[in-house]
Amino acid sequence: MIEIHRPARSLEHTRVIANDLAAILRPGDVVKLVGEMGAGKTTFVRMLAQSFGIAEHAVSSPTFVIMNLYDRGEDHPPIAHMDCYRLGDESELDALGWDQIIDSGAIILIEWPDRIANAIPDDALTISIDHVDETSRHFALTIPDAWLDRAGFDAIRPRPDTTCPTTGVKVPGDCLTWPFVSEQARMADLNAWFDEKHTISRPIEQADIEQSD
Repeated sequence: MIEIHRPARSLEHTRVIANDLAAILRPGDVVKLVGEMGAGKTTFVRMLAQSFGIAEHAVSSPTFVIMNLYDRGEDHPPIAHMDCYRLGDESELDALGWDQIIDSGAIILIEWPDRIANAIPDDALTISIDHVDETSRHFALTIPDAWLDRAGFDAIRPRPDTTCPTTGVKVPGDCLTWPFVSEQARMADLNAWFDEKHTISRPIEQADIEQSD
């Protein structure tokens, strides 16, 4: 397992982490969300679901219904959001259609996973969320080694401090507009491409186009 730590000083920083995680999640992945009540587990699920095109307001806590399923269209497996706090043990999963959910290729997000520990695959991702203060959280992600080979895996790693390519100003790794120091700097860089002030050093190849898709 690989352990990665990501601090979040605001909800927007949490959203960045959710977007980064969504980029590497695949059908059939199981994510265990660990944290005390009020840590922000459901909030994180809402942001993660939005990354997959599900309206954030449509995601509600499944505390009483145990599981909510969110459809992503026929070309994509659903997202299953579970809150196992009220479950006694794994035997109560049969009534929820657990085997069918696992076999469907759904991305499964589980709050209070300790209640059904024996039913969760060994290669599940664990996200521990610690409440730092009213607006800050600390995310510790314990990720299966096999995920290292996934395209874009580095997106989930903490970003290093860098220098803004537009202004030359130092940019901390948790800056919301990283690697730019501000949204204005990002837009200035984009406009430079439109104005052909930036150029690439070699012709565009088919592999570049396929990678961008």
